Amino acid sequence: MKRKEFIKRSALLYTVLQLPLQSESKPEEEKVSSKNTKESPWLDAEDLSDFRTLLVSLQSDPKGIQLAGNWSPGKVFAHCAQSIEYSMNGYPEMKSALFRGSVGKIAFSVFAFKNKMNHGLEEPIPGAEDISNATELKMGIKRLIQAIDDFSKTKESSLRPHFAYGELTKEEYDVAHSLHIKNHMERVLL
Repeated sequence: MKRKEFIKRSALLYTVLQLPLQSESKPEEEKVSSKNTKESPWLDAEDLSDFRTLLVSLQSDPKGIQLAGNWSPGKVFAHCAQSIEYSMNGYPEMKSALFRGSVGKIAFSVFAFKNKMNHGLEEPIPGAEDISNATELKMGIKRLIQAIDDFSKTKESSLRPHFAYGELTKEEYDVAHSLHIKNHMERVLL
């Protein structure tokens, strides 16, 4: 399914279900960080290949990236890599099949429709191996680039269900991972 077709179907689902959009009010910390990111190229990226380009550029000149919040940039990049890795290897804990087939699917459709994800930015993936906050930036970047490269080579039939969204196509996973990274990059301080 092409991205535009997927977004159109998601919009239709959204309209049919008449779900209210998530409240636009944000905690004060997120209001501050979003004011600082209006010019961030991280928020203009559309897919994993765009993020890979930004990561390679950052890898060659990693100084200066700062994120609001308690997680270090290295931990954030490693966390985003971990999510991509789990999409290929399987997530350690899954929501119920009922959740994945209903609430999870609807949440993903709304995120894709809005082209924006909102999730707990300092919550680990359920059951995931802990990532140290001392993770070096270069190591986090390297891990995320490798995860993106591995994902790009993975056949759709090899992908595992998402712990909350359930079965996703490769294109849908690209959208989910891209929105996940973008959500974390809303905290970049310029």
